Amino acid sequence: MRTLKPQTIKDLSEKCRSERMRKVESCPLRNERGIAFVIAMIMLLVLTLIGVGSVGMTTFENNIAGNERVYNLSFYTADGGIENFRGRISGGEFIYTAKNTGSLDEINIGGNTCKISYAKTASSGGAGGSLAIFKVTSEGRAPFPSQGKVVVESILEAPMHTPEGYN
Repeated sequence: MRTLKPQTIKDLSEKCRSERMRKVESCPLRNERGIAFVIAMIMLLVLTLIGVGSVGMTTFENNIAGNERVYNLSFYTADGGIENFRGRISGGEFIYTAKNTGSLDEINIGGNTCKISYAKTASSGGAGGSLAIFKVTSEGRAPFPSQGKVVVESILEAPMHTPEGYN
């Protein structure tokens, strides 16, 4: 094996360095050094903008879903109020004691509240007997996370017979 003298190593490194410099200077892509970095930064910027847009859109969708939830709670509470009134008139006694217009005490349904008002619009006699006709308005309110209110109106007919046990 042949050993090189320090002076020879120095000469070789200078020679290699000068050859590399000539090759780089003669290369047409010499002025485009760092373009990979610029492209990577542009791609990173694009991906960041897509991410920020997605987060904003997700927040908007969550707000819509929350509003829909409050609306549904209010609606089903109001519908529960109508069913509560239907249960009261099916017994028969309420029909005879009810005023022509009135309201019931506020009803609490699953943490939500419901106000019921009614108007006894008419009584009619048909082939099946006489009926009392009520126009019922039920206002359901869901307080959490924001106030939601839905009003449901219904026309209910109830037979005007006295059930057994109500003499």
